[in-house]
Amino acid sequence: MPVALATLRSLEHLSGLEEGCMMDMRNVKAMACFGIAILVFLLCVSPCALAAYERISPVLSQDPLATSIFRLENGLTVYITENHEMPRFYAEIAVRAGSKNDPPETTGLAHYFEHLMFKGTARMGTLDYTKEKPLLDKIEALYEAHFKEEDPEKRKALYAEIDKTAQQAAAYAVPNEMDRVYDAMGARDLNAHTWLEETVYKVDLPSNRFAQWAAVESDRFTHPVFRLFPTELEVVYEEKNRSMDNKQRVIGEAVNALLYKKHPYGQETTLGRPEHLKRPSIRNIRNFFETWYAPNNMAICISGDVETQEVIKTIDQYFTPMPSHPVPEQKEWVEPPLQGREAVSVNFEGEPFVLLAFRTAKNKHADADALLLVDMILDNATAGLINLNLNQQQQVRNAGSYPMQLNDYGAQYLYGVPKQGQSLEEVEQLLLAQLDLIKQGKFEDWIIPAIINDFKKTEKEGLETNSARVAMMRRAFLAYEPWAHAVSQIARMEKLTKEDVVRVANQYFGDDYVVGFRKDAPHEVEHVEKPAITVVEIDPKRQSVFAKEVLKMPYTPLQPVFVEPGKDYSKVAFDNGAQLYHVANPINDLFSFSFSVNLGTYADNGIAIATQLLEKSGAGDLSAMELKKKWYTLGTDFGVGATDNETTITLSGLDENFATSLALLKSLLSEPVAPEETLDKLKEIILVQREDARKQTETIANALVQYNRYGSDSYFLRMLPAAQVRALTVDALQAKTKALPTYKHTFTYTGSLPIEQVRSLLQQYFPVTDELRDPPPYHHKKVRSPEQNEVYFFQKEDAQAYVRLEFGSEPYDEAMFPAIQLYNNYFAGGMAGIVFQELREARALAYVAAAQYITGYRAGDQNWMVGVIQTQPDKAAAAMEAYIELLDTLPESQARFEAAQRAILNRYRTSKIGFRDLINAVRAWERHELPIDPRKARYTATQSAQLEDVLAFQKKYLANRAKLISIVGNQARMDISSLEKTGSFNKLGISDIFID
Repeated sequence: MPVALATLRSLEHLSGLEEGCMMDMRNVKAMACFGIAILVFLLCVSPCALAAYERISPVLSQDPLATSIFRLENGLTVYITENHEMPRFYAEIAVRAGSKNDPPETTGLAHYFEHLMFKGTARMGTLDYTKEKPLLDKIEALYEAHFKEEDPEKRKALYAEIDKTAQQAAAYAVPNEMDRVYDAMGARDLNAHTWLEETVYKVDLPSNRFAQWAAVESDRFTHPVFRLFPTELEVVYEEKNRSMDNKQRVIGEAVNALLYKKHPYGQETTLGRPEHLKRPSIRNIRNFFETWYAPNNMAICISGDVETQEVIKTIDQYFTPMPSHPVPEQKEWVEPPLQGREAVSVNFEGEPFVLLAFRTAKNKHADADALLLVDMILDNATAGLINLNLNQQQQVRNAGSYPMQLNDYGAQYLYGVPKQGQSLEEVEQLLLAQLDLIKQGKFEDWIIPAIINDFKKTEKEGLETNSARVAMMRRAFLAYEPWAHAVSQIARMEKLTKEDVVRVANQYFGDDYVVGFRKDAPHEVEHVEKPAITVVEIDPKRQSVFAKEVLKMPYTPLQPVFVEPGKDYSKVAFDNGAQLYHVANPINDLFSFSFSVNLGTYADNGIAIATQLLEKSGAGDLSAMELKKKWYTLGTDFGVGATDNETTITLSGLDENFATSLALLKSLLSEPVAPEETLDKLKEIILVQREDARKQTETIANALVQYNRYGSDSYFLRMLPAAQVRALTVDALQAKTKALPTYKHTFTYTGSLPIEQVRSLLQQYFPVTDELRDPPPYHHKKVRSPEQNEVYFFQKEDAQAYVRLEFGSEPYDEAMFPAIQLYNNYFAGGMAGIVFQELREARALAYVAAAQYITGYRAGDQNWMVGVIQTQPDKAAAAMEAYIELLDTLPESQARFEAAQRAILNRYRTSKIGFRDLINAVRAWERHELPIDPRKARYTATQSAQLEDVLAFQKKYLANRAKLISIVGNQARMDISSLEKTGSFNKLGISDIFID
């Protein structure tokens, strides 16, 4: 979660609103009220009524969001858009300060400051701030001495004193109280992120809790307190470890270091340098907040079921007391021109990779829009030059492009993955050749209008979700972009010509660029010893006075909205055994459609490759490339894939082209066109992907878990062996996909067309005269059930260890569901859950610490418990031991239970199922043989549940079960003897978990 929080931070570029130096009467009024507000803030959550705001932009006729933009007297910018589809709102607070603004001696500061903004304030997260503050001041002074001390032994002694004082201060702390308060109100997605030029804080809440949100957030940004710092800093370092195991970060950072030789874009990373993370300065943290976190450098972006005038009045009341101050001008770094082709290489075991980077234009530059067209002509995921010439023709294993237009500089990136026997230099030349086609104007005239239509469709899709609506507002603010300019981008693009595109391509994509090669070789891992941190005792009964008052604030209760068959959706059966689900789209003219058959890789383990071939195929008279172009000109997205028990084909796009899209799909299924050469290249790519997967930590961890869980039934052991892959033919694979419509199947449609018209079109393009065949029997997977704990260990030298604890439970039973939901929230519900609190907050043992009791996919399927830890190898044994203790001996807390119960009930009341998700929800209930809507009974059962129900569930289904433990990590840095005591210990190799 802190990761996401950090990402948000980086995305919020504050608008840099001008701040006058003369004080008028409204300023005097605000300052006087602020003095009073300080006293009031210490006693209650009631704000001053200031009415000190102004509308700074009219609602624009061309604005699809109908956005209202205001500015408070202190300079805070507020964007508001109404969306009444769900009884919720989504809010982001964006700050124009990111890792670009880190002090050079404490890189990573903007990011770990974002973490600290979740630790509370002078009123939230503390039992007695008056007694806590002297201890926090002492910790700050000790950290400053630690920061300046060069002698390692003296630093150790200082750290020991920090740890001792932190224990004393923790006696007054209420860890993660903000998460608890938000959880009680029915929040979702409490998070934040930090990036180069931004820090963004976000949360999704019921619409009747807006005043509580304003009370909490105004307090957070006015009186933050940096408590529980030692454990949180260790968590941040674990996040850094994760980045060092990320193959994309490794090559990206190397390329950017050459692309930007002076700018922090390339010379520093958002997560900071390891040596700086281990020697932080709280004083620098405080200075960072006091420098950049001014309301005149911040924006609030709101979208949801709100009323604009009420929202701005509430924001004014709570946020206007925040004092503004001059914010420094953003520093400028002048980059020297690139000198021809500049190359860099890095090592990382697994998939080789090529990354090219060109300097282009920054945000709001006159060429920015044309450069975005260049990127889309290269790669629009369907019919760009890279998509057609390289991916569709399988000239490389995979390739693409993406732009990055920032406030100081812009860049265009192109990437590619070589095939077997193909050099990295060859991939580089293939990518450059696609740019040369644009520079020579060798792209078809239809592509620019099709791209414009693609942007329009994406804009319509974005209107459906509050998060996408807010993202548009946030991006404009962070880029210092006038709203009229932001919402007119598509209109500007419509005026661009082929000549404009060719001009910018020749101007920006010459011989000066950076190329990075990621080679398949072991990479050097930096290791840091874990610090001696004393466990912080966490009392779930603690609650600050402020938190109590926030939760007591009046609000209008909302009632749950349950699904009604025939009203919210329709379901009709065809005479031949097919069925159709239909949901009306109340917002726009975009459809989503699926065709699915209950036949997957268990019944036919060649079906996955057959679907891959279908993606590379043409249809009837159309070649594969022509078909891709046709999909794109229609604005239709096509997808196909197979899981264990199901194969699904999807279409999405404009309703006006739904019939034409169905006709194309019919042609593709009945008359697929693929020469043997296409299949030969596909088989070559599949086999080399398998070889690279055997070197990559994520895939190894997944394969180890699958083998531990299912033995020979693991997906990685059920794949077709290499010899059988090589023997596949086009005819055999096409026969598999051609046969799909002959089985009983399901259509789903969400869109603006009436059900009668959709049904008529399906009968026209998918007529069936014979009775459809029954699909193969469903395969119920069974988790292994050993008599004692079993540890499966795979040796790999990474910065982190990947640990998974699992065990099978009972078959799915709806009667268990309320207890399962309560247990999951109680044990692992966000930052306030037991797992997060005990493993991360109290012990700093992991960055990732999560758990869930997972219900079976359908009736008769087995439930299972899973726990995940990602941590430094030298912490793995201690983390696993603590985790097992928590699973077997669940801490009992009435306060925690009541919080979990309250949170779940609030989600029932405020989480109406959206129209895009409705069919999936209904089909999931049907798979479990449940009535529609089972949430009604679950809601009632949760209301009467007791703590004893959760404890009884844990004792019956979870306590002392033999566990399947899977570990990928570096044994040289692990306490292997402790791991061996956990249970049967088995070291496995590649041949054990992957098929040959």
